[in-house]
Amino acid sequence: MVSNAELQQEVTELRELVRQLQETTPAPHGEPTHTPPPRKEPKLPEPPEFNGKPSEYATFINHCDLYFRMRPITFDSDYVKTAYVISRCRGSSAEWGHSLIESSSDILYDYDAFKEQLASMYADKQRRKALRQKLTTLKQTGSASKFAAEFKTIANILGIDDESRFALFTAGLKSEVQRALALVRDIDTFEELVDAAVQIDHVNFTLAKAESKPSANKSSSSQGKINTPSLSRSQQPRIDSASSVTSNASRTPSSFKNSSTSSRNPISQEEKEHREVLAYVDSAVEITSSMTVLR
Repeated sequence: MVSNAELQQEVTELRELVRQLQETTPAPHGEPTHTPPPRKEPKLPEPPEFNGKPSEYATFINHCDLYFRMRPITFDSDYVKTAYVISRCRGSSAEWGHSLIESSSDILYDYDAFKEQLASMYADKQRRKALRQKLTTLKQTGSASKFAAEFKTIANILGIDDESRFALFTAGLKSEVQRALALVRDIDTFEELVDAAVQIDHVNFTLAKAESKPSANKSSSSQGKINTPSLSRSQQPRIDSASSVTSNASRTPSSFKNSSTSSRNPISQEEKEHREVLAYVDSAVEITSSMTVLR
């Protein structure tokens, strides 16, 4: 009975023979020969090594799968893929992979079966439960676009259907975005729902930013008034001493006398003299204050 390794060797030899025949076969008469340029695969950083930690398994195997898709010429068979994954393993996972090689296990030629066994030993069993719990309690705290990106990441991993995505995504949005979405019609797909929520959230943010500008300008102007420096004595307007003294001196007792006599009720001579004394005192106080300011 031919083993899988021998079959794989024969397939490789047949591929090489076909390639040589294609290169040496002459083109039909009259047609120029066109040699296609060799296809170059992109240079990518290798996946991280896997030490057997369940919390790191999903990241590791997803990185490997992406690496294989980006380099299809190199990884053109299941055996090459499984052998590469084993080469990136360390610890107990590496020992398990080496046991497959030593026993020439058929799993080496079935990459999907290989991943199933690897996942059964090292995949985080609680990861999906934790992600489901996080998705049901996820809320929008920043922009709707950031919330949508985090929501999609978890929903894609869990394989959530569109109906559940509609309900959970809407429930996690801010209340003002939910109210605006209730007025929107013709939303048939989840992507349309996400686009509408992002646009509404952007409009709300723009309006709130525009409304805050007048108050900010008002506060800054009032602050400028409060912080206006006071003028120094040299910058203060000068007071004309002569005019100040003359103005205060012009308030003669006769003026107070006239004002007192214009009152309705007549007053006694003693009261008149008392008021004149008070008037002189007030005038002297004002003149003295003006002279103090001039000094």
